[in-house]
Amino acid sequence: MKLVGIFIYIFCFIFPFSSLSSNAADSSGLLEETKLVLKQNPAQDKKWIEEKTGEYLPLDLEFLDEQGKTILLADFIDRPTILLPIYFYCPNICSKNLANLAVALSSLTAIPGKEFRVIALSFSDTEGPKAAAIAKKNYLKIVGPKFPESEWKFLTGTGENIVAVTDSVGFKFKKLDDQTFIHPAALMVIGGDGKIIRYVYGSFLAGDVDMALINAAKGIPSLSVKRLLSFCFNYDPDKNKSVFQTVKIGVIILFTIVVGFVLIFFRRKKTA
Repeated sequence: MKLVGIFIYIFCFIFPFSSLSSNAADSSGLLEETKLVLKQNPAQDKKWIEEKTGEYLPLDLEFLDEQGKTILLADFIDRPTILLPIYFYCPNICSKNLANLAVALSSLTAIPGKEFRVIALSFSDTEGPKAAAIAKKNYLKIVGPKFPESEWKFLTGTGENIVAVTDSVGFKFKKLDDQTFIHPAALMVIGGDGKIIRYVYGSFLAGDVDMALINAAKGIPSLSVKRLLSFCFNYDPDKNKSVFQTVKIGVIILFTIVVGFVLIFFRRKKTA
């Protein structure tokens, strides 16, 4: 029974600290910086996503695709379309968002091109087709060769047109002093007529996206399944190094103590 107790101790006490050590450096700095930004202008930053289901995207706007060709939104959004606002040189969660979307796209029951299209829209007006092309090449590798390249556009544009789109879907972002952005992680599914149908949060599960596309095909806006809203912004990992090191040392000490208890237990058992 004593041995069982020791193993329960290991699983219930050591493993949570191990998990904490791997996440502490990432989460601590992100949380503190988010609080700081939100406090700076609470009136503006209180709601980073204002769902506007039933309203319409301005389809008369032009953007550049990854090949540098001018794209009128009305010409591309002629069927249900997934819209993901991000920026391509984002050092943090944008890459994860694009990867999650790519994984979801490879698992959807809807047929790409025939039943839906996809847009990754950069909200950084300093990015152009070159950055878009690099990003598209990387994430098409994840979605797989069966997905038609022409049905996933990586768009860049002028600040005026970008804001017109992001405002229409209630998506807010804020540029920081280091030229990165703080922004929420969310995508929108748009109907073929530009109507905003549904918002998807979290890891962009294929089931959630599929349901949104079904609603978009019917032209029926639907309530979104609320999940924890993630934020993206750059931060200095050195600020969190002490937290990581402290937890790491604690884990090592605790592990050493437990191993010592196990050895003592077996030695006493042998001499008994």
